Amino acid sequence: MPGTKANIDYFTRYSKFYLKDSDVCWRVEATDWISTPNVLEISAVEYYANEAEDSDSIAGNLVVKKQENPNNVITNAAINGPTFITPKTKYEYIATCPVGTKWTVDSRYPVRMVIDPENPRKVSIEWLRAISGQFELTYNGYTKTIVVESLF
Repeated sequence: MPGTKANIDYFTRYSKFYLKDSDVCWRVEATDWISTPNVLEISAVEYYANEAEDSDSIAGNLVVKKQENPNNVITNAAINGPTFITPKTKYEYIATCPVGTKWTVDSRYPVRMVIDPENPRKVSIEWLRAISGQFELTYNGYTKTIVVESLF
């Protein structure tokens, strides 16, 4: 998972957590934020759920804040497709704005972009690494920020 300060502070030894859409509680046994820069690795074992303290599959009532959409209404209308994606999954975007020159993504990011040869207004995007991140998808002067969420 991303090696953010919040993640490093929360995922300490013996802290509990649930994976998304799961009723199984896990307890952290060990952490490693040193081996890989900006990545927090954890070793966890299945643990018992505390029904008095854990609610809605949230350990100790930990509330995770939902991210706000960084794009405005005009951008979302011009480039139709999801803002929040997960790694290693293909997503499709369609430009509804006037025909432009081409789709672009900064080449420094691990993104595979395939433009539909039959419809150049349609593009397929895939984030190739198993880490979170963010990049900008541009078409005809409209730039949509795409947020790659963690797998956890």
